[in-house]
Parts: sequence; C-alpha cells; structure tokens
Amino acid sequence: MKKLLTTASVLVGLTISFNLLANSDIHLDHADTNIRDQKSLQNGAQLFMNYCSGCHSLSFMRYNRIGKDLFLGDIVSAYKQAKTNLSNDNPLSHSDLQALSNAIDNPVNNAKEAEKMLSNLSDDVIAENLSKATDEMIEKNLMFNADKVGSPIIATMSKKGAEAWFGTTPPDLSLVARSKGTDWIYTYLRSFYKDDSRPFGVNNKVLVNASMPDVLWHLKQSKSTKDFNQDVRDITNFLDYVGEPAKLVRVDLGYKVLGFLFILFILAYLMKKEYWKDVKYGKWRAKD
Repeated sequence: MKKLLTTASVLVGLTISFNLLANSDIHLDHADTNIRDQKSLQNGAQLFMNYCSGCHSLSFMRYNRIGKDLFLGDIVSAYKQAKTNLSNDNPLSHSDLQALSNAIDNPVNNAKEAEKMLSNLSDDVIAENLSKATDEMIEKNLMFNADKVGSPIIATMSKKGAEAWFGTTPPDLSLVARSKGTDWIYTYLRSFYKDDSRPFGVNNKVLVNASMPDVLWHLKQSKSTKDFNQDVRDITNFLDYVGEPAKLVRVDLGYKVLGFLFILFILAYLMKKEYWKDVKYGKWRAKD
C-alpha cells in the first residue's frame, strides 16, 4: 500500500511538472476582471450569446439565473426611480413609463393611469411583475436556442454538425474560468493570428492549432484596440461569473461575516479582561 501511494505521488508530481513546463513559455496578460461590475457582466453576457453560444454551451447555467443576477437589479432600480418621479410629480420620461409598465405588467401612457394601477397592487405582486419583465427581456435579447427561460444554455450547433465542421464537439465553457483561469481566457481570445495553413486561416499563440476560428475578428476590425480589449475582458468576466455564480453573494456575505467577527472579537476581548481581573487580583482584593 505504501509503495502504491509513493508511485501515485510521483506520477502526480510529474504531471504537474510537465504542465508547468508546457505552459512556462506562454505569457498570459492580466485580465483585470471585476465580477462585481454589473455593466461588464451584462455586456459580456450579450457578447457571449452573439459570438460564442452558436458553438459553445453553458450547460450549468440557466437563462433566468442570468436575468436574476445581472439584469433584475437595473429593472428594479429603474422602477424605484420612476416611482420617485411619480410621487414628486416630476415629468415622466419614456423610460419611466416603461419601468412603471413593467411593475404593473400592463402598458401605461401617463402618470395618472400609472398611479391608479399601482395603488391596487401589493409589493409582492410588483416584485413578481418585475421578475417577469426581466425574463421577457432575456427571452427577447439573449435566447436564440431555447423555448423556456428556465432552460440551460445549450449551443445552437448540433453535435453532428460540430463533428463534421470541427472534427469534435466544442467544449462546454461552464467551468473554463475555474479550470484555465481568467488570464488564460483573456489572452487566448486576443491571440489569434493569420495562418493560411490552418482550415480556418488562423492560429492561436496560446493554444497552437486550435480548431476554433477567430469569431471576434469583426469586433477586432471595427473597434479600437482599447474597446476590443474591453469587450474581451467583459466576455472573460462573464465566464468567471458563470463558473461560480454564488461568488456575487459569497463575497458580500464574506465582508459581513468578517465585520461580525471583528465586533465579536472586541466584545470577547473586553469580557476576557473583565474575567481576568478576578483571577489576577482576587475577587475581593483591591487592585493596589
């Protein structure tokens, strides 16, 4: 048994060493992503659906989860702003009327009509309507290959077509940010170069002889280098979110827990000092 464990340890060590040596000559640019940047995540989601979802699935992610995490907050904020303008008798813009229509789940054309309808709705019903409006927005703008907003994100391309065109099925990218890292994704998407010897006329510096075409070439041609890099960063940020959606909640909860523990530490320290007064000086003994 001991010999078997030793052999296994050696093999694991060699595998890690070979992987490090294999990647040692690849310079990875820092992605500098921020999973708390909602605008970046929203743009990344839209870009992924437009340029990547045709071939790649995110089978661990559902459309309505993206809507809840990335877009519901903006719809709720727009409603609160519109309600504030309504309460203060401020002129309502078209976006305000749309936000109020989302909350009511019925089109409204003026402030008087919106105020009358809102008075008949409870907060729970309004919250449900805003969630429904988020799902409708996701269905309209992000769903290209699913019937229900609760469906997982599956690639548009069939497995048979993928094998005919690429020789293999493109990988599922649900966990690519956790397995490869955000720096790898960011560098990979920006490292395509012309190579006429390859089937799609391009190759990649990070993953040599990759079967993937340069799907972002249009963005690269139509935008400045700075804007293109930001789009790639947004896609990378979105894939980082997909790899662990709970990170949005976990990070905020972590700060709250640390704050609670810090306060608890102060209270525990003061209690310790109070108890040790009796131990050090005796319960009835004066400090002098």
